Amino acid sequence: MASSSCAKTFTAVSSRKNETAFPLFVDICKLSAMELKIYLNEILRSYYPDAVENADGYLYAKGSMPILLTAHMDTVHKELVKDFYEHKTNEGMTIISSPQGIGGDDRCGIYMILRILSTTEMRPSILFCEDEEIGGIGSDKFCKSEYIEDLCSMKFLIELDRANAFDAVFYDDDNQTFHDWIERETGYKEAWGSFSDISNLSPACGIASVNFSCGYYNAHTTNEFVVMEEMFNTIDTVVDLLKKANETEQFEYIESTYTYNPYYTGYYYYQKPAIRMGILEITYYDPQLGKYQNWAREAETEDKGWADFFFEHTNICLDMISDYDYYEI
Repeated sequence: MASSSCAKTFTAVSSRKNETAFPLFVDICKLSAMELKIYLNEILRSYYPDAVENADGYLYAKGSMPILLTAHMDTVHKELVKDFYEHKTNEGMTIISSPQGIGGDDRCGIYMILRILSTTEMRPSILFCEDEEIGGIGSDKFCKSEYIEDLCSMKFLIELDRANAFDAVFYDDDNQTFHDWIERETGYKEAWGSFSDISNLSPACGIASVNFSCGYYNAHTTNEFVVMEEMFNTIDTVVDLLKKANETEQFEYIESTYTYNPYYTGYYYYQKPAIRMGILEITYYDPQLGKYQNWAREAETEDKGWADFFFEHTNICLDMISDYDYYEI
């Protein structure tokens, strides 16, 4: 669960079915998570001979640069992509969608990392995780492995698993120096997010991280679509950051003592509980029923509670949520 985009539409001036100028991206979207892991294992070994770990929950390649790039291999869609459409808009944008759900969350991130490897000589460390959509299970397994020590020497971590065009999400990290540096160097703006794999990785290794927009919209629905130009813009942005890797300071992960309520109160102080188990209660508007509903679930952390909620409610976005509370039990 890494996206925060409400329903968004586009107007096409032309469309074609099962034809595209981006065949690799579509091929990646058509693979099951298991097939994708097999494919990525072969690809990574071609770029990182003898440096790839194929483990339960993740694929990891240790690179020669002090930056980690990460994305996840699973999607929420139950059907594989069979048909797809490539649309052109009045603005000259290229849009790709599928009636089965294109799976831009997070096949965009996978494609973007492969694109960086194939078009540059840069070799950052790479982590492809399984089961992000059901609570970051793959990244949690990586955090418990010996390889988490490699991340302690990184300058910062980059995840490619965010909706929209120009978002930069930092989750529970409160290193404002890092936030300001990212905004200054990229032009992307800080946005709120509930959970993604770096929510596990950064606290485990002590290094700050950012999740960048990948150009997908309407995630977790069959109306999902990808704006290719926005995806390529983020690729260029990441490449520019990689070029600065050696001259950049190491950014420490600083756990936030504030959380953000995007609906009413803005930032407010809270104390991290010693036992991270509680109940997340959410009040949301259900457009199908035409009324507000209440949802409550026991969760190990608030982030994982939000991940459960959005996994179960694929038609709900942030604007439909009127109130929430997370309290320890």
